[in-house]
Amino acid sequence: MSLLARYAFMHRYLEFLQSCGVPDPGRYSQPMGDAYTEPHRAYHNTSHITFMLDKLAEDVRNKNVELSDWEQRCIMFAVWWHDFVYNPQAKDNELQSITAWENFVDQVSQTSPILESYKAPVSLLIHCTIAHTVPSPIPSSLLSPALVSYFLDLDLAILAASRDIYIAYSNNIRSEYNNYSITDYRNGRTAVLKGFLGREKIFLMSNLEGVGAKMEAMENLARQNVSWEVGELESGRLPRS
Repeated sequence: MSLLARYAFMHRYLEFLQSCGVPDPGRYSQPMGDAYTEPHRAYHNTSHITFMLDKLAEDVRNKNVELSDWEQRCIMFAVWWHDFVYNPQAKDNELQSITAWENFVDQVSQTSPILESYKAPVSLLIHCTIAHTVPSPIPSSLLSPALVSYFLDLDLAILAASRDIYIAYSNNIRSEYNNYSITDYRNGRTAVLKGFLGREKIFLMSNLEGVGAKMEAMENLARQNVSWEVGELESGRLPRS
C-alpha cells in the first residue's frame, strides 16, 4: 500500500471521529492505520473497510436503507473496528477486536463521554460477526433486527460484487490462509461457501418483510459467485482468473 493511500485511509477515520465530536481525534488515527496495513492481511485490510464504508454511503444516498444519525455512526464504528484484530491462526479475533474497541471508548471517555452510547451496541454488532446471525432476542434495545441484519450483510456484500472483484477477493482469502495445504484449504473453504448456499437467503435483509424484493439482485449475484468458486475448488483449482 502506498503512503498516500494509507494517509487517505487514516484521514477518513480522523474525519469520522471529528464528525462524532471526539476530542483530539488525531491521536487515534495511527493505530487504525497500523492495524489494517499489517503485512499478513490480503483481504481483511483497508480495502475491505473502504468497500464497506463506500457501500454504506451509497445505500444511504440511494435510500436503500434508512438510518438515523446514531444508527449510521453505530454501523460505521462497527465497520472500522470489527476486524481491528485479525490473525488467520487465531479463533478469537472478534473478541479481541471488541476489547480493543472498548479500550478505545474508555480512553476517549477520560475526557468526554461522547462515545458511551455506542460502546455496548457496537460491541454486540462485532460479536454478531462470529456466527453471522441475528441473535434472538437481541440483547440491546438500541439495535433492531434490521440494523443488525444490515451490518452483517454489509460485511458479506463482497459476495455480490462483479466477478472480477469477487475473483480478487477469493484469491486474497487464499493468501491469508496460505499456511494451509491446498487440500485443507479447498476442503475448509468449500465448507464455508456451501454454508452460505445452504441458507434460505444468503443476505439476512432478504428475510425482512418489505425488503426482500430489493435484495433479489444481490442474492442472485452472490449465489452465482459462490457457486462458481465452489465449482472451481471442487474441480481441484484455486479461483484464479
